[in-house]
Amino acid sequence: MINKAATFKRTGPRITLFRWTAWFTAANAVVLMLISVQYLKLMPPPDSALATASLGISYLGHFFSLAFYLFPASALMIALYPRRWAVSGLSAALQLALVLGVVIDTLVFTQYRFHLNGMVLNLLASGAAGEVLPMTGKLWLLLALAVLVGTLAEYAIAWVCWRWVEKRRRSVGGGVALAVTLLVLSTHAVYAWADANYVTSVTSQARYLPAFQPLTAKRLLARLGLAGKREEGGLAIPGPHSGLHYPLEQLSFREPPQRLNLLVIAIDSWRFDNLTAEETPNIWRLSQKAWRFENHLSSGNATRFGIFGLFYGLYGTYWHAVLAEERSPVLMRELLRRDYRMGIYASAPLVSPEFDRTVFADIRGKIDLRTGGDSPAAKDRAITDKMLKFIDAQSARAPFFGFMFYDAPHTQGHPPGVAPFQPELKEVNYLKLNNEYDPRPFYNRYRNSVYYVDTLVGEVLVALEKKGLMEQTVVVITGDHGEEFNDLKLNYWGHGGNFSRYQTQTPMVILWPGKGAHVYSHATTHLDLVPTLMKELLGCRNEPGAFSNGRSLLDTGARPFTVISSWDTFSVNEPDRITVTHPAGDIEVLDAAYRPIRGAAPRPGIAVDAMRGMGKFFAR
Repeated sequence: MINKAATFKRTGPRITLFRWTAWFTAANAVVLMLISVQYLKLMPPPDSALATASLGISYLGHFFSLAFYLFPASALMIALYPRRWAVSGLSAALQLALVLGVVIDTLVFTQYRFHLNGMVLNLLASGAAGEVLPMTGKLWLLLALAVLVGTLAEYAIAWVCWRWVEKRRRSVGGGVALAVTLLVLSTHAVYAWADANYVTSVTSQARYLPAFQPLTAKRLLARLGLAGKREEGGLAIPGPHSGLHYPLEQLSFREPPQRLNLLVIAIDSWRFDNLTAEETPNIWRLSQKAWRFENHLSSGNATRFGIFGLFYGLYGTYWHAVLAEERSPVLMRELLRRDYRMGIYASAPLVSPEFDRTVFADIRGKIDLRTGGDSPAAKDRAITDKMLKFIDAQSARAPFFGFMFYDAPHTQGHPPGVAPFQPELKEVNYLKLNNEYDPRPFYNRYRNSVYYVDTLVGEVLVALEKKGLMEQTVVVITGDHGEEFNDLKLNYWGHGGNFSRYQTQTPMVILWPGKGAHVYSHATTHLDLVPTLMKELLGCRNEPGAFSNGRSLLDTGARPFTVISSWDTFSVNEPDRITVTHPAGDIEVLDAAYRPIRGAAPRPGIAVDAMRGMGKFFAR
């Protein structure tokens, strides 16, 4: 006679194993919620019933999602090896690892106000844990106790869940599964609605939950008539739900001797070695009587993070928090406070990336968010015409701020007849690009687009001269990032693919009335522009560290490192190495040629300073 109980102990019906795994996972979701109360203590209290309800839904839904991320691994074990001890052991080990990871994340988040990333994990794994956390004997004891208690708790939960499943209460499980599914869907639906309707009291909560990646659906909700318009009017005052502490202190100013205009011209994908008399003759002539920074890095290898760093002086890692709260930069707020007239013209839409909700959040309703035209080159022509009209309307009595963002080099576009560099690739087939592909015709196409933009910039400079405003205007010309044409011989093309100089180094030229020409060779970054303008143009008395991760461009002191950001990756660029942190947690330490440095590891001191900078402007 077959002993069914004994057989179940060895194998067990797969449906029973699935039911046990689901209950066990749900129980661990509750454990995660209890541990994660620490995040709530660090979060500003919700300021409305809507924010409170959203937080409740998101908190429950997210931790159920987080726990069930591991469910497929257990399901695979059930499918391939349906043994109770194997399924129980694997599930308990996975959930224990997740629970301990969240425990460590709460400690890191309390210290730095950001969650675990590859750099932190590398330091912890390499024996430099004391660099990340104050590893006192008491903390080591608590962590050891957490491992012991966690292990015992997991097996206790497993036993309780087996007892529950053996009672075969399937009707209860179905109802719970439906409720959890609706809760998870509601989490993302509420966030998507809040994001589309500019409800920052809801969207600002997202960064407090570990590994939370809520969905957004602005276009879909707009088509359904469920997306609202952002309320306009004046400077937005940070609400009590703010998770940012930016700036760190009240800023004070002295009145500058002269109220100068400010014109910032950004050229998409402008390489550091394309500021030449041949490729950019107009900008080159200007640079001969201006400040030229020859060792200048962007704050990102993509537009979003390059422009963000240029206007905020903050690491690109702050982008998501700033966007969630729609917090404008201190530079723009001060220009508006001083009644600068605004002329903001960009070829690419200012809604993607969301500069309308970040850099220009306070004047969104007063500027053109999109520019008409059938090509980037045509749009570049259009924004030039708009700027010429804007300059013609200015007078010496009131200062102005102008921003132009040219886009043609991003797509290597230019009008017919503007092609001095040959041979030129007439059409780009990205499928053919490889390590053996001759980059010269493609590169010439790009150079021709840069040359075309330079002709337009030349018109703007001539307009300033004719209007008599050049001696009253600070002119800044730079790029948002670089552009690569397989320079590393690693089959990288374009930008956003790596953090080498070819994708991150860009020209920086500043013409400052009354100050002579100078060529600077010390290391500078986009993070340094705001501190320079705040002090030299607006008379800010505070140290740059009060509102920026950068310092003055004119500060020639050594910069041990800078942080450069991308979509889900960042690098710490030092003079002799580039340390790249990937989203999966792996880290690469590379030389200037972007080849791995054998045996190299992140320098703990540099890594900790970088992490402190990434958490510096979060509220505590």
